[in-house]
This record gives sequence, structure tokens and C-alpha cells, in this order.
Amino acid sequence: MTRFALLAHPGSRRALGFAAACRGAGHGEPRVVSWQAVLGAGFDPAAAFAGCGVLRIETPADDPAAERRLLARGAAACRAEGTYPCLPEPECDELPDDDGRLRYQRQWYLGWRGVLEELGSACGRLRIGLMSSPGEIATLFDKQATRAVLLENGVPVPPAAGICAGFDDLVSKMADNGWRRVFLKPCHGSSAAGVMAIARGPRGDWQATSSAVLAAASGIRNLKKPQGVRDEARLRELVDAVCRERALLERWFPKATLGGRAFDLRVLVIRGEAAHVVVRTSRTPITNLHLANSRGDLEAVKTALGPLLWRRALDTAEAAAACFPGCHHAGVDLMVGAARRACAIAEVNAFGDLLHRDRWQGMDPWQAELARWPGGGRW
Repeated sequence: MTRFALLAHPGSRRALGFAAACRGAGHGEPRVVSWQAVLGAGFDPAAAFAGCGVLRIETPADDPAAERRLLARGAAACRAEGTYPCLPEPECDELPDDDGRLRYQRQWYLGWRGVLEELGSACGRLRIGLMSSPGEIATLFDKQATRAVLLENGVPVPPAAGICAGFDDLVSKMADNGWRRVFLKPCHGSSAAGVMAIARGPRGDWQATSSAVLAAASGIRNLKKPQGVRDEARLRELVDAVCRERALLERWFPKATLGGRAFDLRVLVIRGEAAHVVVRTSRTPITNLHLANSRGDLEAVKTALGPLLWRRALDTAEAAAACFPGCHHAGVDLMVGAARRACAIAEVNAFGDLLHRDRWQGMDPWQAELARWPGGGRW
């Protein structure tokens, strides 16, 4: 059996869930390496991963101290770009723990990408396998780069107008494309942080929905419940702030509804096969479950779509995941059109498997991922 190394925040739900799955599959206890250790001075991959055949990389987002270190790692690269807000390295350690702020997303991403490159190189030298390719993880944390890969492989995505420079650019791009409704998505955000659904009426009036709000003392904060914005001056400020971190402008893809609520699907694709599926429903255009939204009835959705469209939806999710063959598993956010004829991909998530309440063929996500790993396990 394979001995796994697990790069994660010790004690997190992700770390505990995967460790339990390893024990149950006969792989033994994984060696847990913390992100703080990897990001600290003098980290030695050979010693940290000694005796392990495969490394699983988990998100550092569970550890605020690790997030601060990633910000510090990205400072030099962010300054070199010269076009994005940058926090000096010493000030990174002074940030409080998670308080809902959007924190220098571009700078964080550049630090994250650099560390992933180092990990990929180290694993190559040490001949350690990877459950997910560090390079592909980095791509999946850049929405514009992810979109380019999907388009290149013929996977349906909503039309886009590229990177948006700010409110004036948003107005211009909407007019040039004849769009009245758009989504503005921070390229390096997660969990809908900073995402804005924006509509403009025929008389020029605005209506936007977002979990992001402007706080005078600390910039953008994320709330647990999306808020509406109608005032143009306030909307301008918020759009400009979001765009300073690099944001992608997409045409709004109207989602199918069921029971008066819009829905989309989180599909966990494991080694090419759609496994766990979660229905996410909302009375707003943003369906992420942590934003005061609700899980929907999967069987009701299957019935409403019918067997042909349901199969097309799963095929589309599998096609999206197949664009990233170095990732053993991926969480695909799939939208079904309001007319229930078309599907499109909203996002592909490298760490989209925190679905601990869900079972597929009797297995939780971590068990299913190990069962489909070469060498498998016992269930």
C-alpha cells in the first residue's frame, strides 16, 4: 500500500477526513506536514516527505498564519508587476486572522504559485507522486487561465470580455458586447469572495448582488449573506476596488430554477468519473452554500432535467475535469441554462471535495478518491 504525505493544516476537517480514509483503505496514517513548516525557513522536502510515495496537497486557507506567509512570499513578484496593490512583507505578519477581508489577492496568488512551483520541482527530484499537479492547481486558482484551458478543449463556458479595469471599463465592455447582465469575478478568489452579479436596466439603472461590501477602514469585506447595490456611486467604488485585484468579466449565464430558486451543481469528478453531486440553490444569482444558501434535492433535479440532459451535465463536468489530467480529482461547478437545454462551466476547483456529508457508492469523497487511486484500497 502507498504511504501518503499530506500537506495541510493539522487538525482541519480536510486533514482528518483524508487521514481516516487512508487508515480505512489500508494505507496507514499519512505523514501530515503543515503549511507553516513548508513556508518556514530551512524547509527540507527530502526529510519532510521521507518514506512517502505520494503527496496530497490541501488548501492553506485553513491556516491564517500560512496565508500571511504566502502574502509575504508574493510581495516581490507583485512589486515587479507594478500594477496591483502590494503589502510590504513586514506588514503581512500584522494582519489579523480571518476577518472577512479581501486581502491582496494578486499578491497572495503570486506567492502561492511560487510555492507550488517549488513543491513540484522537489517532488520531481525526489520521485514522489502527486495526487494533484502543482502546476494545474496554480492554473485553477486563476480564473482567466482556467477559462482559456476550457475553451481550448471545447468545454462550454459563458462568453467573457477579458480582464476588467474598473467601473468605466465595465460600462464600456457591456455596451460593446450588448450585454445588460454580467458577472464580475476576481481571478484569484475562492468561495465567491468579491464576486458580483451586475445588471443594468434599459433606463441605465443598476442592480447588483454581492457578498462584498466596502468598509472605509479596511477596504473590501465579505459578508455571509449577499447584499443588493443599486446606487451607482456606491457600485462604482465597489467595482473599482474589486478590479484592482484583477477580475474577469463574463456575460451572465441565466441558471435553471426549481421551486422558485436558482440552482447549479458541484460535481466531484474523480479520475475522470463524476461521483458526488451537490445541488446548490439560492434566491440570489450566487449559489455558494456558505452564503446563507441551501442544498437542493438531487433526485428532484434529475427528474426535472430528464435522463438525456442529466447525462449531458455529467459529461460536461467530466470534460472540464479532463482538461486538468494531472489532478486526480476536481470539484466542477456546473450551470444548467434557464431553458434547460444548455450547460456551462462556472468554475473548476482544485480543492472542491469538502463534501463530507455526501456519499457516492457508499463512500465519502476521501474514501472515493483513494478507492480510485492506482493501487486502490479496501471498502
